[in-house]
Amino acid sequence: MLRLRGSISRSILRCAMGTGIAAALASSAAAQTDDVISRLRQGQQLRAHNRFTEARKVYRDLLRDVREHSPNRRLEGLVLDNLGRDEQDRGDYAAAETAYNHGLAAVQGLSADDSVPVALKTHLAELYIAENRAEDAEPILRQSLAVLRSSTTRDLVALSEASEDLAVVCILRKKFAESEQLLREAQALIESAGGGDDRRLASSLLTYAGLLGAEHHHSEAIVPAERAWQILSSNPSDVQTPYLASALSVLAVVYYSAGRLEDAEASAQKCVEMAEASLGTRHPRLVLYYTNYAGILKLAGRKNEAKAFRKKAEEIMEQNPSSGTGGYTVNVASLR
Repeated sequence: MLRLRGSISRSILRCAMGTGIAAALASSAAAQTDDVISRLRQGQQLRAHNRFTEARKVYRDLLRDVREHSPNRRLEGLVLDNLGRDEQDRGDYAAAETAYNHGLAAVQGLSADDSVPVALKTHLAELYIAENRAEDAEPILRQSLAVLRSSTTRDLVALSEASEDLAVVCILRKKFAESEQLLREAQALIESAGGGDDRRLASSLLTYAGLLGAEHHHSEAIVPAERAWQILSSNPSDVQTPYLASALSVLAVVYYSAGRLEDAEASAQKCVEMAEASLGTRHPRLVLYYTNYAGILKLAGRKNEAKAFRKKAEEIMEQNPSSGTGGYTVNVASLR
């Protein structure tokens, strides 16, 4: 059986340079603000081009300077959040978890609905989802969602992201009715904030396709999955390649489950090609992509090719055991 569970996209299109930067720098001197924004953007541009190791150096240098020259809890948390997301995209989940937790320690005492601690908690929960640690992600997301709902400054984007993340957790924990309710809420929030063609909507649509697949409504899952891909592929230059690969992974499993083997094979092959080109062949996400492609190839009667991709997946799992438990659920908070 192909693993849709690990390919439920979460975070395909969230903007990294969001309100957190403006809020964290609001009280800083103008020169310092310009420097920090410039360096954060430099790191994010590197990350957008899959140059994760170079981005990590930018963030680490910036973190050192913030700590040494202008201690600012919110700013330190913001830099650590960016560093954690880069480590996660780079495939080092342990380093990502360390960065997120250090960031949360740095922002202790800030308001619970402050954008920086909310982002750190959301991204930590997404990391747990990626490692199939739904039981660890759930309490964090429920707390964040409650805070965001009760906040006097209603952040529609953050609220939709937390709702989608919790919906993924509910799918993994077989709480399907709650997942559907959360996804409907998230879609309404996204459309309210950005309209019906907002790229963030792809995240919710792919997760909804995952829900339908989990409920064995395989034919029904095709419509939301194809709509999500249409939204993303209409302007592919605006979406990072790893997240396009993740969306294709979902689409491949949806086609496979609905009996459309040729479409499944084409999507899975393109997914693998995109992922290898942007992430390399040893990234933890490739476990899911190789495993799914192998399953499709096996059903198509191409057993030798299927064995080769299965072996590649096993080799990655030997080096990174957490990659084999649940796969990587994309940031379908960014496909960022």
